[in-house]
Amino acid sequence: MYLHINKYIYCVYFNDSLIVLNLKKNQYLVLPESYAEIMHIVLDHEYGQYDKGGSPDDFDAIVEELQNMGIFSRQKYGERCDYTLVKKGCSAGAPNVDWRMRKADGSIVLSRSDTFKAYLYLLKVYFILKVFGFYSLIKSIKKSGKTGVNEVDAGKFDKLVAALNRACFYFPTRVKCLEWSAALVFMGLKRGLKCNIEIGVQNLPFVAHAWVRAGGSVVADDESLPENLSVILSEPYR
Repeated sequence: MYLHINKYIYCVYFNDSLIVLNLKKNQYLVLPESYAEIMHIVLDHEYGQYDKGGSPDDFDAIVEELQNMGIFSRQKYGERCDYTLVKKGCSAGAPNVDWRMRKADGSIVLSRSDTFKAYLYLLKVYFILKVFGFYSLIKSIKKSGKTGVNEVDAGKFDKLVAALNRACFYFPTRVKCLEWSAALVFMGLKRGLKCNIEIGVQNLPFVAHAWVRAGGSVVADDESLPENLSVILSEPYR
């Protein structure tokens, strides 16, 4: 029997730090290196059959704490968890992620309907976040992902970006990167365009930033983001 990482938990290394995103709590955690080592041991071994050599004396207490934090499940499963914690090369991080919407192509012709539909998607995102929370937003995006769709060039999103940016101009509050990216992904998926919302993180200083990726490229944002930040979430297509 094995412990699993809960479905609402996403983890990634940034250099030597393990960063955890808890969607239910809308919370990021940076775990000490000892906690990350224990997570590796728990994921690789059956419950209670852990090789604790060189581990902290309070191994069992830390496992219990990780469960209390909602990272590990209370339930035990018959198969090993398929979640893999992988370290990538060191990164200096992103030099500047003070996000602003990029100016859309002025040659793109938009109808009032285009802008109105984009506005409705923004309302949808804000409603889900406000009423149901971050976890429900990501589950909704995952449900919107269709099978059998083909990769598309990021340029296919130009008109959607222009419509969304115009809708943001009329929106009563400043739209941030998460809400903008979620709305654009909903718009793209509705049209059968394969795309992901991605969230990248770094530590010291801590930064979390969301963007959209399609066809291997970042849509209307800095192309270097996936290299400079560690991608902790990429949905609906993993």
